[in-house]
Amino acid sequence: MSASEPDLKQKERRKGADWLMLLLAMLNLGAWFLLIMGLALAHLAKPEFNSGLVQYWGIPIEQEWDKELVVKLEVLVRWCLVFTAATLVLHQFRNRRSDDGWRLNLFFLLFLSAVVLFVFSTIN
Repeated sequence: MSASEPDLKQKERRKGADWLMLLLAMLNLGAWFLLIMGLALAHLAKPEFNSGLVQYWGIPIEQEWDKELVVKLEVLVRWCLVFTAATLVLHQFRNRRSDDGWRLNLFFLLFLSAVVLFVFSTIN
């Protein structure tokens, strides 16, 4: 490149994460945390495993889903959907360049939480 040719490369003017990007990151982490808490709650709400040994000894076990915990699980997953949708909408308004990321983990989280909500809404 000679001295007379102008530099055609665009300058990187981003200075780092601003408050909106930090908010998006916190919403994203919050949504994943809610989904993980929901999965832990689903583990506690599920019926106990009925094996042959349990039947032989006549040990009483819970054979139904815990309705109270299933309701709490649905609330957690709904909040997860709200956080994920809010993050996707805010990120869509924030993206201005073609090389900005797609946030595929949010689409995966949205799909996964919608499936979990559908499955656990049919338990009642």
